[in-house]
Amino acid sequence: MAKNKKTKAKKTLKPIPQSIIDKTAKKIVEEKKSWFSPEAIIMLTAIFLITQTIGLLAAHQFFVLGAQQPIITQDVNDIENGLYLFGVIIAMTIIMVMILRLKRGNKFLWVIEALAIFSTSLLVFSAFLPTSDLLAILLTAFILYMRYWKRNNIFIRNIAAMIAIIGAGAYIGISLGVMPVLVFITILAVYDIIAVFYTKHMIEIGKAATEKNFAFTVAIPTKKHHFELGNGDLVIPLIAATSILTNGPFQNNALIAGACIIASYIGLLFSIYSVSELKRPMPALPPQTLLMAIVLITGFILGL
Repeated sequence: MAKNKKTKAKKTLKPIPQSIIDKTAKKIVEEKKSWFSPEAIIMLTAIFLITQTIGLLAAHQFFVLGAQQPIITQDVNDIENGLYLFGVIIAMTIIMVMILRLKRGNKFLWVIEALAIFSTSLLVFSAFLPTSDLLAILLTAFILYMRYWKRNNIFIRNIAAMIAIIGAGAYIGISLGVMPVLVFITILAVYDIIAVFYTKHMIEIGKAATEKNFAFTVAIPTKKHHFELGNGDLVIPLIAATSILTNGPFQNNALIAGACIIASYIGLLFSIYSVSELKRPMPALPPQTLLMAIVLITGFILGL
């Protein structure tokens, strides 16, 4: 009887349909393909150039208007300013992660995002419209209205995030000297590695931004993959370049600032390529910071 059962069991086995085999094989091939594409490069380049260019113009306006404010000490070259700024970012990140893990945390995050967009948008519009506070307020209100009227629109989310990056990067940059910036971005790069590879809370924030369309990251959606850049990946080069232009000790501050922006862009390209090949989240700040640090140190050594 046992033999008969085994025979019946063997007879009931059916071969896997060829269509399923082909579909599985195709899926494996697609997963092995790189996500890196001209489309991703074009979108990254456009977003990067727009934020950095407008950010530098906004920084110039802030500086002309005398908007430079000490971070914690009166000396912009005091390294303590960079350390304090890093502490603020850590505190804000901890608060965001804690809110994310609450049952109704999304509502709080929308409030935080709204406050960030409002304050930075008002800064940017006030810089370019210094004689018309009413118009600056109206434009800020319009940005907020569009953001929450079209809450799921990625393009509008990117616009809001880019304005926030421009305002924050330009305003912070004119208030920091080069050495505090160098210390700040170096510590931040190390933290980025820890936050992505070890604690993984930066991945958690990125997923929330993608799922809920929060403006804490900038989206680069392509046919091959949906990339997400942290706002910090675009803020940091703007802070560095702005700091150099307004407080730099170099013979040619504009040259070093431009070289830092180019170095940061190359670092971002490397990060996008790494994500495309490895198929896993990668911290963007380390390669950016390394290349910008090389530019700054070279500028100091050569007396540029």
